[in-house]
Amino acid sequence: MKNIFLIIGISILKIFANIIYFIIKILPTKNKIVMITRQSNMPTLDFRLLKEKIENIDNSISIEVLCNKVESNELYKAGIIYKVKYIFYILKIMYNLATSKVCIVDGYCIPVCILKHKKRLKIIQIWHASGAVKKFGYQILDKEAGSNSRIAKLMCMHKNYDYIIAPSEATKEFFSEAFNIPKDKIVKLGLPRLEYIANSKYDKSEEIFKEYPKLREKKNILYIPTFRKNNDFNAVEKILEYKIDENKYNLIISLHPLDITPVPEEYLVNKKYSSYDLIKIADYIITDYSALSIEASVLNKPIFIFLPDLNEYKEETGLNIDLKKELPSFVCENFSEIIDKIDKKEYNTKEIKEYKEKYIEIDEKKTIEDLTKFILDVYK
Repeated sequence: MKNIFLIIGISILKIFANIIYFIIKILPTKNKIVMITRQSNMPTLDFRLLKEKIENIDNSISIEVLCNKVESNELYKAGIIYKVKYIFYILKIMYNLATSKVCIVDGYCIPVCILKHKKRLKIIQIWHASGAVKKFGYQILDKEAGSNSRIAKLMCMHKNYDYIIAPSEATKEFFSEAFNIPKDKIVKLGLPRLEYIANSKYDKSEEIFKEYPKLREKKNILYIPTFRKNNDFNAVEKILEYKIDENKYNLIISLHPLDITPVPEEYLVNKKYSSYDLIKIADYIITDYSALSIEASVLNKPIFIFLPDLNEYKEETGLNIDLKKELPSFVCENFSEIIDKIDKKEYNTKEIKEYKEKYIEIDEKKTIEDLTKFILDVYK
């Protein structure tokens, strides 16, 4: 009964939204690109880099970046004032969609997917990860970590995209399934963050060392866990159960922007430094099901894959990549095993090189330039 009321409510809201949007679409299209993210309340690294590059090439193009990382469960609990503000934010998205030539999104955006747009508007999905280690979207419908298939269909999940970017043929396969879209709409390009990682021009290491001198004195172990939606498993807790030798190592923990897991202050650094800044000062990187293992591979550093809940995660979410097969000397089920491998250098960095070559087939040092050129070609 609850689902029936939800379906009826969503259907009414879709009709109402499209009526409002039909009126807004009377407004003329401008020389404008709109970028929309739910990953942060501030412009993401990828959007900042793209915006800067586009403006340097053609300053006649207006670029609007819209950011709001509210989750549906947070919105449900929010007060009336916040809900009213959110309605105005949705109207702002509608206005910018109606008056832009190109829309760039890095995740699922409801107005982008449910509204009927002008034919002139081209929508580019750049996704917020340079790959898909774990399954998502249409790959996990009706699974614990996924969406209800009836609701996903009603909400037009991941519809209306003209293009999706992916950095390799292997990732094209995963994205085709996850977005339920033909592979001929997927373009082989990379996220700007790959160039940010690979190019010394963006290196903030000295700035970080100046603010945190202890990070220069010992080997740095950086832990970046994936975001676990609706999951009670505390990956950080598993790491902290092991008492690291602080005479030899610094432990740094960098959470996903949407992750609210509590972390002791001593393991954190200023949030102005992104995970992509921190991997440059890390001697050893630890992650799990995150695509950061793909992104960090451009630095050819040891990347350990910490999988204490592998069987459960396979059941609840599922994986596109067999990490044990791809990175056999780096996959560990407990943190003490990782430290032991680090101490004894029992790992094969050739695996990292092969992993990178398989999942990043583009030139990581030109991703900003190449993606910008593609966007401007679509814009014309």
